[in-house]
Amino acid sequence: MVLETSASESTSLLEGLKQSAGQPTLTPFRNRAKLVGSVYTISYTSAVVAVYDYDREQAGGLPKNAFLMAAKLDGDKSFILLRIQNEARLPAAAANDQTRQESIEDSGNQGSWADRLPNWVKDKISLHGLECSVLGTFIAREDGTYRYAEDIANYYAVNELMVWKPDAESLNLIVNHQHRTNDIPIARKAAKIGRTRFAAADSDNATIADFRINPTDIMKRRTAYFGMSRSGKSNGLKIVAENIYRIREDNPEHRVGQVIFDLSGEYAQDNYQDGKGLHRVHETIGLPRQSEVATYGLIPVDWDKCRNVMKLNFFGDQIPRDWQDDQDTRLVEQALDQMLAGKEIIKGIMANETARYTTAFRDADLTVQPTAAGDMSAKTRYYRAVLAYRTALAAAGLQTPEWEPTIRGPGLHSMFSKDLIDALHRDKNTSTDNQTDYHQAATILQAAVNNQFKITWDQLITVFTALSRFIEDKRGHFDTFEQRYITNVSRSHESWADPRFRAVLRIFESRNGPRTFQRVREQHDPGTTNDFAEAVVEDLRQGKLVVIDQSAGDPEQNQAAAERIMWRIFRSQQDRFRSVLAQHDPSAPPDASQATKGHIIIYIEEAHNLLPRANARDNLTTVWARAAKEGSKLNIGMVLATQAPSSVMPEILSETDNWVLSYLNSGAERRVVADYMDFADFIDQIGRVSEQGFVRIRTLSQAYTVPVQLDKFSIEDEDVGNTTDPSQSTFQAENGHSTEQPPL
Repeated sequence: MVLETSASESTSLLEGLKQSAGQPTLTPFRNRAKLVGSVYTISYTSAVVAVYDYDREQAGGLPKNAFLMAAKLDGDKSFILLRIQNEARLPAAAANDQTRQESIEDSGNQGSWADRLPNWVKDKISLHGLECSVLGTFIAREDGTYRYAEDIANYYAVNELMVWKPDAESLNLIVNHQHRTNDIPIARKAAKIGRTRFAAADSDNATIADFRINPTDIMKRRTAYFGMSRSGKSNGLKIVAENIYRIREDNPEHRVGQVIFDLSGEYAQDNYQDGKGLHRVHETIGLPRQSEVATYGLIPVDWDKCRNVMKLNFFGDQIPRDWQDDQDTRLVEQALDQMLAGKEIIKGIMANETARYTTAFRDADLTVQPTAAGDMSAKTRYYRAVLAYRTALAAAGLQTPEWEPTIRGPGLHSMFSKDLIDALHRDKNTSTDNQTDYHQAATILQAAVNNQFKITWDQLITVFTALSRFIEDKRGHFDTFEQRYITNVSRSHESWADPRFRAVLRIFESRNGPRTFQRVREQHDPGTTNDFAEAVVEDLRQGKLVVIDQSAGDPEQNQAAAERIMWRIFRSQQDRFRSVLAQHDPSAPPDASQATKGHIIIYIEEAHNLLPRANARDNLTTVWARAAKEGSKLNIGMVLATQAPSSVMPEILSETDNWVLSYLNSGAERRVVADYMDFADFIDQIGRVSEQGFVRIRTLSQAYTVPVQLDKFSIEDEDVGNTTDPSQSTFQAENGHSTEQPPL
């Protein structure tokens, strides 16, 4: 039926329908929302809505990606949720185009061509179609609450469905509806992080609703924030981290540990953008920093006196002499813990080495062997290999520890026997060019034996340099000594120079050998008493917000430190998972006080710098990939921020529950995200609108994506108070947890 009333009249056909239906029969949302049109046609997945210009204007505009509500003009409170996608041409569009062209030609551009048309013709031409996607159905319950279904149960060719643009209260229900939960039994506080924004051109009086995020959605889940630089990624991460931290505000026993790998230093310090940085988040609820926040970095800084400097004692502590049983083995492991941690860093730095003398040293296994506890010969060989390794560190220029080295073995004797010293003497090596070097080593070792095994690091460098040549020298006396040792001395008939010792010694074959890893000097401190990675884990266990400042120092060292921390976190969570699993009683009711115990959330800025590339061969063996793949069962949540979605492994993206999408200028990058969720609906806008903080959000709790303008992160001098709106009604979601959803 063609509308034949004047557009200048005060009511359109739709307004007349409102009046003729009678106000008493209208249900609440029909009273408040703007009636904008009718469903022209609908299917299970899409709909076309017919809208007049007058009603579009009265509604304040109908931007792309905005929500619409479809229902009968008079009926129950349920409605079908639509999202505007594009314009749609109605069957009369061609005839209207012809009329429009003729009127423009008649006007000669001397005035408004529309003024030349009769009112009924203008009304006819003003009818347009909107192509919409069908998102699902809000179904009203008797108690006034809603449940949401992600589809529709039926449709009719003659459907009689009218369409409303949501008012603020209806929009609040739509954008903040909690469709599912993370099954973490704590009193959740939905926190405001922004407001709805459907177009960059939205007017100041556009209908909006505060957008709230359920902080528990982030726990033990993957979260991806994709967007170009300067699109507001850091701001978004700060908002999320603050709201996760503030769970403890109303639930003091629920303290979630969070760690942020801060590449630019903006989380660990105050800056002109935020004023107070995230490291001051404890001030928002009036708690002391010591129990709430910890910062780490490779170098100390004057403006952060509480910073923990991420250095290791690469030498470790002295090995206990009395090593008899498993308890002693643990003491040995504790003494060498930092040394072995440092060796892993060195191994990473030397990853690209190809020379045999460097690769042998790099790959030598110096882990403590518990079976050596009762074997004096095995212990002596291990002590000797450790001493050679520590001497290589000294040769690389690392500051040596305060304690003096010794050649005393685990018992009362030297690690270097009288037979070896004799074999090094000049008169036993007359056929080799290295006779003088070997004799010098023998003299040093004999002097040390005579001086209660005391020796200096410089002397040890001389000794091990000589030994590295002596063992390989076919013109020297070593082969004769070795054969006699195997036959007459070794009970197990093992070589004196076992493969591990030989591998460590090879670094001394070249003067340049120790130089290949000398840049670890910046990460070494002989006075360090504990492993910074273990300190980070302990801070996380206490529920602190931990910021790892990676804005200074060598990038490779920062990456190595980040990987060490991640491995320690991952293995700690594995141990905790096994422990909890072993003690779990299936018949016991869930303990709400334990709901957040052991939960950790990891934030990775510029994730493409740390995560393995999507096509990397070893991408599933890295700690980042394993944490992303196995993190859920280990109570590890991960928040990844990058401008390159294509750099993230598909295996991670397919298991990502929370998404935040801002401006992406690359069509290739947009095509990556278009394959997930309902983001294909937003691809044009993501590639066109570059305003900071204008994002599309879909979280675990949501059944569809919502366009949002994020708030700006800031920490005020005074307590900022409760972030939820106390005026909002609380009603029960389908799962029984309280949510912030007003009945309509």
